[in-house]
Amino acid sequence: MTETKNDLIDLLLTSKTRLRILRTLFEVKEINITRLTKLTELNHKVVRHHVDLLKELGIVEEKQIGRIRLVRLNENNPKVKILREVFEKLERLSERRHYNGED
Repeated sequence: MTETKNDLIDLLLTSKTRLRILRTLFEVKEINITRLTKLTELNHKVVRHHVDLLKELGIVEEKQIGRIRLVRLNENNPKVKILREVFEKLERLSERRHYNGED
C-alpha cells in the first residue's frame, strides 16, 4: 500500500470507528478483540476489519496466545507516537473547554 502522509492522516482521522478503536487502545494498552468490541460498542466484524487495516498500516500489532488474539499499538512506529501526542493534546483541550464551561 503506497499512500502519502496526507492519505494516511485522512485514512486514520476520517473514520469515527478507527478513532474510537485508537482511543481505546491508547487507554487499555493491550486487549483482545472481543473486549475491544465491548468497550467500543461496535460490531465484532467491523472492529476486526478496522484492526486489520490499522495492522496493515503498522499502527497496531497483534499477537496470539493459544486461541486468544491480543491487539496493541505498535509503540515502535513513529506514527503512533505522533497520534498519542495528538490524542493527549485533544484531551487537554477538551478538559480545558469543559472546565471553562464551553461545552
